[in-house]
Amino acid sequence: MTGVWRLAIACAATVAVIALGLLAARPERKAAASVPAVGPRGPVGPAVPLEAAQQQRLATRRSVEGHTAADIQAACERASRDGVRVVLLPAGQYVFETTVRVPGGLTLLGEGAGTILRARDKTTHLFAVAGDEVRFTRLRLERADTNRNEDNDTHGIVVGEQKNVRIDHCELLGFSFATRFSGEGSAQVDHCSIHHNLRDGLGYGVAVYSGAYVLVTDNRFSQNRHSLASNGALDWSSGERLGKYTHIAGARKTHWEFVHNRVGSNDLSTYEPCAVDTHPGMDGTFVVESNIFENPRHGVGIRDGSGIIRGNVFRNLRTATDFRSTVAISISYDKHNGIPVEGAMPHDIEVTENTFVGPFESGLAPASGEHKVSAKYQVGEAENITIDGKLLPETRQDRGAPPPVPRLHEMPEDGTLR
Repeated sequence: MTGVWRLAIACAATVAVIALGLLAARPERKAAASVPAVGPRGPVGPAVPLEAAQQQRLATRRSVEGHTAADIQAACERASRDGVRVVLLPAGQYVFETTVRVPGGLTLLGEGAGTILRARDKTTHLFAVAGDEVRFTRLRLERADTNRNEDNDTHGIVVGEQKNVRIDHCELLGFSFATRFSGEGSAQVDHCSIHHNLRDGLGYGVAVYSGAYVLVTDNRFSQNRHSLASNGALDWSSGERLGKYTHIAGARKTHWEFVHNRVGSNDLSTYEPCAVDTHPGMDGTFVVESNIFENPRHGVGIRDGSGIIRGNVFRNLRTATDFRSTVAISISYDKHNGIPVEGAMPHDIEVTENTFVGPFESGLAPASGEHKVSAKYQVGEAENITIDGKLLPETRQDRGAPPPVPRLHEMPEDGTLR
């Protein structure tokens, strides 16, 4: 199994570079005392100053005059028309009465935590990316409602089919969707603080679906209903018509990587769901690697797709509820809100080299049970699940070679996700 996985990963990188120009095998990380093995590898959030080279690169800019969404939209259109690639949002509070559509090629640059972008009401989407190579950096995006709620429909940044979008050194809080990626776009979210997105039923820090390829790296997450949630390209009308959800024919499968992040508790949310998940229907691939999960009830929950969960630290699992178990990693088939999904099945998943700190009553707990346990793993109906090099016999299934798991190369200064 291990040899097949290595071959599959290598093949995936080669094929993807040729086909998409987005992917490459991840280079080996050089060991260095200053680089942590897990968690963010640098400072996080909008207060981190620009490096000198970036200051020079972003020096030619147009400034927003005024503090409304209309003022930001006008500055973006003016910069795009004049061939200026940077729009500066000076420190201050900006109130969005409508969505700003950001043209391709622009960087929206704030002045750190003092540049505050707020939705006027609970339905506003702040930004929609309207072209490739858009960057958001040194901004604080927020909706006033950071508590558990059922009526907050605000979005922070929405990305569809656009390519090479970067969201870095930002703070996002109080949304239904802090960031949303779909439509076979590609993006990187790095060095952000994403927290208190607690909308019941949603509350996503990062949402990835419909064939998007997204690298989520070196961020800090806490008090999100899901810090990362994912799905595939589903026909959402098929559930009612057919009694099951079907996939959109010909759509690309979703792929995401969650690497070197720090994830805290979400004990303010209803039921404390898993911090990182695949929904039934996420029939693509994923990588969860080198993260710290600290104080969660449930770390990683996989209900579909295939991939790698490697080299993470799960520490001090705990819960505010009095009826749910704590579990670091769960893998099990499920329905989507009670409706079956075509082809849904977690399969060909390698779980290895993870570290567990704290009292665990069970290494491998049953998928369901009436008594509470604290478990490292919980595996239900699934196929070909390997834990630390050992295939769980009850999951053995002849599916042929496992699907290749591509690796995204961290975005360099040229802004291209390979």
